[in-house]
Amino acid sequence: MASLAGTAFAAPSSSTVSGAAQAVILTPLTIAPIDALSFGQITRPTAAGTVVLSPAGAITTTGGVLTGTAIAQTTRRGPGTFAVVGEAGRAFSVDLPTVVILRQGTRNMRLSALRSNWTPGTVFSASRSFALSVGATLNVGANQTTGTYTGTYAVTVTYQ
Repeated sequence: MASLAGTAFAAPSSSTVSGAAQAVILTPLTIAPIDALSFGQITRPTAAGTVVLSPAGAITTTGGVLTGTAIAQTTRRGPGTFAVVGEAGRAFSVDLPTVVILRQGTRNMRLSALRSNWTPGTVFSASRSFALSVGATLNVGANQTTGTYTGTYAVTVTYQ
């Protein structure tokens, strides 16, 4: 028998296919302040207490702070409000600080429990807007020094 030398045929060693690519450009998020978070006028208490201002504008007090109806207000009292604009139908989140210090000279008061009317799963409406309201708890010390206390807080809005 004679041996036959054969030629081997190999399958191709490479293959090419096209992949798809895509990019989506979203409307940038914007947020603009409308109204300041304002606890209004509070009579200096002899005992420490709190003023709780809800995102809806309801006021409750604890401790030595008088109830909201006991003080005639000559300035606006209400939640901080913001206009938030983004992509219609897109979910977003809102982050607030845990503590904010209000100052009057060398004196201060602490804001805590900042909260908003935003809830998880909220999406921008067809008008692409959301009216954000922010409330907080103002901690007033016993015999708090009189004056106007001011400060700022950061509100961060992020697409989900």
